[in-house]
Amino acid sequence: MLQAIRDRAQSWIAWVIVGLIILTFALFGIDQYARGDKVEVVAEVDGEDVTAREFLTMYNRQKQRLQKQFGDLYDQVVKDEELRNQVADALIESELIRQWANQNDMVISDQRLAIEIQSESAFRQNGEFSQQVYEDILLRNGYNIARFEYETRQHLLESQYRNLTQSSSFATKTEIAKLESLETQERKVSYLRVDQRPFLKTVSVSDDEVKTEYDKNKDQFIEAEQVSIDYIELSQKSLASQVETDDDLLKGFFEENKLQFTLPEKRQAKHILITVDEVTSDEEAQKIVAEIQTKLKAGETFEELAKTYSKDPGSANSGGDLGTFEQGMMVPEFDDAVFSMKPDQVSEPVKTEFGYHLIKLVKIEDKQIQPFDTVKADVLQMYQMQEAERRYFDVLEQLNTLAYEHPDSLEPAADALGLKVNTSDFFSRSGGLGQILSNSKVINTAFSEDVLKSKMNSTSIDIATNHAVVIRVNKHKEARQRPLEEVAENLKEQLVRKAAIAESAKLGEQLLAEVNKGEQPESLMRDGVEWHTVGWIGRNSENLLPQMVNEAFMMPKPSDGKPSWKQFALLTGDTILMQVSEVKSGEFDAQQQAAVEDVVARLYAGAELSARMQSLREGSEVIKKENIKTLK
Repeated sequence: MLQAIRDRAQSWIAWVIVGLIILTFALFGIDQYARGDKVEVVAEVDGEDVTAREFLTMYNRQKQRLQKQFGDLYDQVVKDEELRNQVADALIESELIRQWANQNDMVISDQRLAIEIQSESAFRQNGEFSQQVYEDILLRNGYNIARFEYETRQHLLESQYRNLTQSSSFATKTEIAKLESLETQERKVSYLRVDQRPFLKTVSVSDDEVKTEYDKNKDQFIEAEQVSIDYIELSQKSLASQVETDDDLLKGFFEENKLQFTLPEKRQAKHILITVDEVTSDEEAQKIVAEIQTKLKAGETFEELAKTYSKDPGSANSGGDLGTFEQGMMVPEFDDAVFSMKPDQVSEPVKTEFGYHLIKLVKIEDKQIQPFDTVKADVLQMYQMQEAERRYFDVLEQLNTLAYEHPDSLEPAADALGLKVNTSDFFSRSGGLGQILSNSKVINTAFSEDVLKSKMNSTSIDIATNHAVVIRVNKHKEARQRPLEEVAENLKEQLVRKAAIAESAKLGEQLLAEVNKGEQPESLMRDGVEWHTVGWIGRNSENLLPQMVNEAFMMPKPSDGKPSWKQFALLTGDTILMQVSEVKSGEFDAQQQAAVEDVVARLYAGAELSARMQSLREGSEVIKKENIKTLK
């Protein structure tokens, strides 16, 4: 039978079938058969798909960036649902712009794309674009060239669209004049303060009033569901303290890791800085540098010329001396020059963001291996932490295994591993105090079905890098209505304070009526009532509470030669009668004027761009799917 199959495999029919298979694979790719035709979609924009692959790529990049930025606080700062929605909206916005650009014949040329890529410093070698470096970097980051260039082109297209919108925004002279008048405005203020504390002794609240308030607001006296947990805490730091050492061991570690305890090369340099600014143009700065170089060749000392010419206020008086520094501490252009020079050599002019420098290298301090006795404490810490890191993951694996094998107690795991079972205070779903009880993952796990309802041990929960806990519920309190007897005392204190604040406000109204009739505010002072003359304040004044400053600048201006008054309550409960007697405005200096014009233009640009994007979205059929909440 096998021979018959072989014989027929040589026939022309077999070759036709093979040819058709090859053609199919060539047109569609073998991966179509492996993966199928289905592409998961997270959004549709006028019939065009935004795929799950695009979503997850951007989501993971953003998540990694934020995790790097916030570290251990990531879970507390970043809400995953919000991040997912932001990513989906960004992709939808990108697709809207792409479609608009296609409809309006906006393109990014190959030349523009090449300029953008070749100007990227990461792709340069010896100051020039390197195709090999470019391809290597893309490969290491999981990109192919076609995909990267497509994304770069799309990014440039979006930037071009935004720039078209934003570049047309500007602030008019009238708008800036109004802002100038408001921003530089000052107000002359004084105030009467009516203290609420004296009334705490005079007001009374009956038990019936307390009960009535309790019955009316019973929902405010519900104690939330709470748990207390047992937990085993494991950290690299705690394991490090248990690592035993001796001098021979540490000396061996020191010899193997000498580079870790070597002071880097340092260089001492002096410089003469000629700045490029509003006063000195680039061309003029170069002429001054050439003049200094001529004087150096004529025999004048670098130090005296630095005192005469250098515009660096921090070093000019000391002959341009910058002291010693390691490589990487200065701006790149300056750093490269210093660490390529020989002692007593003076550089050619070096241009940085600060201007032009002439640099003199004074001396080189070579790398220096520190003696063992000097760095013994650092060696001990590094060795213990290194050994603890190796041990941490082994112990963590054992902890998870034992917690799983003995799900009804943490004691067996603690005994086997020499760890301690701790018990927490009660906390609710909003969390408790400290790094562990405030961690969202610990809170969610403590109130989860398996841990709370089934009374099982949790798996390990990462608190920080190489720091984890395993938990179980120790005690559980259901949510309950707190009885009147339990809250009566505190509730009565609240009602007394509320009544005192009301009395303070009532007296404030009487005093305001008197000053409006012409009574001098100084004459109204008594126990608990104080008059304060403040004087001129600006919007950022710090000699009054921020709340008082805000209220002062929301008040109407004085009119007909009479001051304006306003009554309001402080957050402390005291009543304030604020007086504004005069108002004046100043002027922006040139720097402030330019800054305000720039800020206003940016605000307008942002608002216009937002409005245009909203218009694009409203004019398109956009469907955002629910699967963005769960995609992994």
